[in-house]
Amino acid sequence: MKIKRNVETITRSCLFQPIDASQAYRRCLLATAGISSHSGDQQTIWFSVLMLLFVLLDGCSKPGVTSQAKPLSVTVVPAIEEEIVDYDELVGRTEASETVEVRSRVSGFVKSIEFKDGDRVEKDQLLFNIEPDLYKAIHQQSLSRIDLGTARKDLALSKLNRAKSLIDVNAISKEEFEESVAALKEAEAAIVAARADADRTALDLKYTQIRAEISGRIDRALVTPGNMVTGGLGTGTLLTRIVRNDPMYAYVDVDERSILRYLRRTSSSSTERDVNSMSLRERQIPCSMQLADENDYPHEGVLDFVENRVNSATGSIQIRAAFSNPDQFLTGGFFVRIRIPVSEAYRAVLIPEQSIGTDQGVKYAYIVGDDHIPQRKELVVGAQRGNMRVIKSGIEPNQKVIYRGLQRVRPGVAVNPEELANPPTAEHAGSTTNVLGVPSIDRQNEVPYSSPQTK
Repeated sequence: MKIKRNVETITRSCLFQPIDASQAYRRCLLATAGISSHSGDQQTIWFSVLMLLFVLLDGCSKPGVTSQAKPLSVTVVPAIEEEIVDYDELVGRTEASETVEVRSRVSGFVKSIEFKDGDRVEKDQLLFNIEPDLYKAIHQQSLSRIDLGTARKDLALSKLNRAKSLIDVNAISKEEFEESVAALKEAEAAIVAARADADRTALDLKYTQIRAEISGRIDRALVTPGNMVTGGLGTGTLLTRIVRNDPMYAYVDVDERSILRYLRRTSSSSTERDVNSMSLRERQIPCSMQLADENDYPHEGVLDFVENRVNSATGSIQIRAAFSNPDQFLTGGFFVRIRIPVSEAYRAVLIPEQSIGTDQGVKYAYIVGDDHIPQRKELVVGAQRGNMRVIKSGIEPNQKVIYRGLQRVRPGVAVNPEELANPPTAEHAGSTTNVLGVPSIDRQNEVPYSSPQTK
């Protein structure tokens, strides 16, 4: 009972009159004075209760301390205002403006090759020699047939002249006279046939020298001297290819809404009365091109062709852009991005893409004023320009936008803003992503490829 009264005293002292740790400890010692008179199990229970009370009393004895957390450090950047143009960014591949497959027109053995693989060749330049001996003999035979036909014609003409003098005196029958006339016509026809055959054999002889049909860059030789090639129209052996790379074409597929937007924009900006009847080439719609290893769009060109119908299965239509290529740097088959302007230049606010959050489909960002209190702003976003995003509404120019620490910010809780030393800008943002949502390529942090070392 004495232990129980001491425990109750200690509990009331903690609840209604705070005491320090030393007083609580002394009272616990008094309470344990009578524990020795009890059995072993009871001693253990009462001693555990008193130790628990001692721990609680030690907490009660400490006065409450109010800790004030330091403001959260965040990095901010200013919203910038620049003059920009909206673009459609499309993907496609380059293709040579002219391509010729060099094939053999006659059969025979390749005698020599007159070019080096990859050379630039000119029109009518000699490329291959096929053994001409057989074709020379056939051509001489055709020429001899002309001489033979000429001799037969002279003989038939002579017989006809004699027949004319004899028919007047009824020395020959009319049938014999008609035979003489027919023989002359037959000889003349034989000469015409012989000459035509000579022309054909002359062509075959000419085709033993294979020449370039266009000026351009030639591929490697697909056959080597000594090999047999076959001739024919469409079935001749493929020997090599020649491509003309200036101008260079790039083909891309666009949806019908996009092509209508391009055409209507040029129609509204043109003063020509018959602009709707103009071809795409005549409209001179500018565009620019980016190669796979480039961050900007240095190649300028124009749209010069559009297909005459929309593909009903895909709802797309193919257009072509032409680019000047005097240095022959561009070649066919490159994967490229084509950028086509779809608006006039206008002033726009841009902030880093990293500063934009998403809450159930709503885009937002936090701005920090002079009071260091973050304010959440809901945004209407536009096109992405590299690492920057066009903001149509929600943020004004030069407002400080939180760049790092966005996920830890709470509205109304003060922060410690620190400005970024080198804030991102649109000029250093890399490639542009268009309003169609085509993903952009960010190559600023791209690690160059290095071949693995042989172990």
